[in-house]
Amino acid sequence: MSSTRLLDRVPALEKALHALRQHHHVPGASLAIQQYDAVVELSSGVANVRTGVTVTPDTLFQIGSNTKLYTTSLVMQLVEEGRVELDSPVITYLPDFRLKDPEAAAHVTVRQLLNHTSGIEGDHFEAFGPGDESLARYVESMAHLGQIHEPGERFSYCNSAFVAAGRLLEVVLGRRYHEVLAERLLRPLGLKHTTVLIEEMIGHRYAVGHYFDEAGAARVVAQIMMDRSAAPAGSLTSASAADVLGFVRMHLNGGRAPDGTAVLSASSVALMQSPTVARPGSPGGRGQQGLGWRTDQWDGHRVIGHGGGTIGQLSFLEVMPDDGLAVVLLTNAPSGARLWRDLGQYVFQALAGVEMPGPVRPTGEAPRLPLNLYAGAYERLSQRVEIRHDDAGVADELQATLIPTGPLAAFDEEAERIRLRPLDREHFYYSTRDGDEGVFTFDDFDADGRPGTVFSGRLARRVG
Repeated sequence: MSSTRLLDRVPALEKALHALRQHHHVPGASLAIQQYDAVVELSSGVANVRTGVTVTPDTLFQIGSNTKLYTTSLVMQLVEEGRVELDSPVITYLPDFRLKDPEAAAHVTVRQLLNHTSGIEGDHFEAFGPGDESLARYVESMAHLGQIHEPGERFSYCNSAFVAAGRLLEVVLGRRYHEVLAERLLRPLGLKHTTVLIEEMIGHRYAVGHYFDEAGAARVVAQIMMDRSAAPAGSLTSASAADVLGFVRMHLNGGRAPDGTAVLSASSVALMQSPTVARPGSPGGRGQQGLGWRTDQWDGHRVIGHGGGTIGQLSFLEVMPDDGLAVVLLTNAPSGARLWRDLGQYVFQALAGVEMPGPVRPTGEAPRLPLNLYAGAYERLSQRVEIRHDDAGVADELQATLIPTGPLAAFDEEAERIRLRPLDREHFYYSTRDGDEGVFTFDDFDADGRPGTVFSGRLARRVG
């Protein structure tokens, strides 16, 4: 593979971005690709359907949970400096760290915050205002959060853990999160189009999130941003696609900035990309979680990546470190998932001859299972999953209703209903109205064969 392969395909890539964005009704998108020393930045559509402002390569989008890679990198800097140890309890550095379970609070480690194995209830999205104390107030409120599983037991995606990690940075360094981010990452890497501060965002061309009304028209969301208190997890971070690529470039260059300055050590870069725990339901069962990075194998090629979702915006990041290839796509509508599915497939096939895997889909006759045993209610923080089996409908499927609860209910006004088709006893395929596809994984079966948990990114436990 060489960089000329990317440069030769710029017209075709630009045509694909425009066509697929329109096909999937995404108002605007920004694409940045690096292949070895070549970089291409492409944009399409509008940043805001209300104003008609076009997307340019400098347009800022919300990158959501991709921020967790930045937060992890900052914590790793403290590890290198000997100020933090990954396997020490969080309470060592945050003496006021509390959870509903005191035993869990005493044993959750820094590493478990960064690889989603803390077990802390994760989707805690209470608002604590725009002030500098918002992170401190958020972490104080974690005293009311329970455990979805024991610390270190398994993977379950956890936003609240990364807010705790951000607060750890504040306490150890005596600086606010936005100051630490700017001083230790953004400035050394020359990232001038990345910020978590609203007062800086307004100085840029800015993409807002959209939803689709009943007629299928794109509308600007009522609330543009989430609360500042969850900034280390990704509630506010806004960046251009090229700036995200600039951050990734540091991870591809052994932790070095463009001028050769060591931002991270090569050993920290490697550790972040090393698998630590399995991610249930990943395509082919290959998916693992590193520190910050998600890890995988595509056609024998090592892949690291992440993604992000905020209010009406979705972002996608996939990197093949051993092949010098990184792809960033930023979108401002939920249908960005469909755009990425098709565009990502095209990009990786065209540039690397690699198939970007999708979820395992049902083929042939469904296995015969006692589906009535799966029926029931499963809960986690911010969502209730009600699963039923109705023989009057489709006998070999389950029906799941995803009901947002707590603050998230204000953003998702209605429950989403999806069908679950069994692949085997544990794994059930689903697809959503926005084009998202994946697998629900049932586990913790009792002696009668009744599952006690269901997993789709986050673990939910049976109730009642």
